[in-house]
Amino acid sequence: MNFTPTILYLSTILPPIILGLVIWKSDKFKEPGHLLTASFLLGASIGLPLHLFINIVEDILAPFFGIDVSLEDAWGKLSIEEKIKTAYPWLESAYQNFLRAAFLEEGIKFALLIFFCARLADLNEPMDCLIYGAAIGLGYAAYENLGYLNACSAGVFGNDCLEWDMIKERLYPMVMHLGFGTI
Repeated sequence: MNFTPTILYLSTILPPIILGLVIWKSDKFKEPGHLLTASFLLGASIGLPLHLFINIVEDILAPFFGIDVSLEDAWGKLSIEEKIKTAYPWLESAYQNFLRAAFLEEGIKFALLIFFCARLADLNEPMDCLIYGAAIGLGYAAYENLGYLNACSAGVFGNDCLEWDMIKERLYPMVMHLGFGTI
């Protein structure tokens, strides 16, 4: 039997879940588990509205500022060396990394925190906001980790999904999403 896919998916999903459990257990006045699970799953489900907003931003804002994102269509077909050679200039890079990715991701996570978590009766102390924000951030990190794993399986990053570099590719953003969720 080949257990490699199972190990890969467990190594992708378990770190955000374990980190979320550690944060939940560190709270002096525990939050209900079903509400944290719902927050985690809502964080994991922001992929669909995120991609919708990304398409809107790319179709409306990028041409308004004169930014060429046409390389994005052919990006998946390029090798790593070709990607380095055809990197965006600094304005396109700033647009891709800050507005397209970070602003939209964090904005949707903040909207979930405001429109879902802030209305909960169990959110009754300042530490609770940190716990729910961490749950939303870790849920999105789990979703994003699955995207990294699928890209690795498709050969975008090479064929070795369990190399240390690929594990770091999945763990660093997880810690950042946790930090941004709590902020």
